[in-house]
Amino acid sequence: MKDVCILFVGDKYSTKHVVQKRQQLDTKCSVPTELTVLTDDPATVMGLGLRDTRAVLVESAWNFTGRQLWWHKMFMFSDTIKWSSDVVYLDLDTIIVNDIAHFWTHNPGSFMICQDFNRKFIADYPVSNSSVMRFTPGAHSDLYRSFNDDGGRLIKQFRGDQDYVTYYFKHNPGKTWWPHDWCMSYKWEILHGGVKHGCTEVTWPTDYYQPDVNWIIPRDCSVVVFHGKPDPYDTQFGTVYTY
Repeated sequence: MKDVCILFVGDKYSTKHVVQKRQQLDTKCSVPTELTVLTDDPATVMGLGLRDTRAVLVESAWNFTGRQLWWHKMFMFSDTIKWSSDVVYLDLDTIIVNDIAHFWTHNPGSFMICQDFNRKFIADYPVSNSSVMRFTPGAHSDLYRSFNDDGGRLIKQFRGDQDYVTYYFKHNPGKTWWPHDWCMSYKWEILHGGVKHGCTEVTWPTDYYQPDVNWIIPRDCSVVVFHGKPDPYDTQFGTVYTY
């Protein structure tokens, strides 16, 4: 059984999205998985009756609101959570479109994370994106300990959890980015074949490579990531590829 983790806190997402992630794993992953839901409402998650799914209460003392809620990701590195394998973490606004079994076997021992999707426009963009990660339990528990000890300072110092993770791995070895085609940006790399350039506004059809095609999923792409806007449930793609 391979471990998968998601974060379900606040009210941006509903239980429907937790159910969809379990269904995506059941239909798109060729190895058995146990889904761990880090949540502020374990009773509701367990009431869904999903198979091979458990709910773990996040650190209640952190009291995050709004965009700060994503900082709860740091809790998954806590030694208090017991895992049975390396852990693949997925944001709720990701969609699994092809098998992810190889996410547990690729580059064993490394902390795997996406290069930020600004890579589309700046090849050596140095920031990581935390939408899809894999870690070995216990290997980076100091990510949690440092945040738990001084989270108030860190959320002021960094814009979000992925900036903190980027900073951490500048000073600690072991991080590797996923191959680009494995995890791809919906709005910059999938929609209409991808955008031609980076700018604050993108205009259809002139700014897309294949404007007459709704989307193109490369053969090696397993996860489509929705960062910023739109959200998956606001798109035709999200309707087609969720269950």
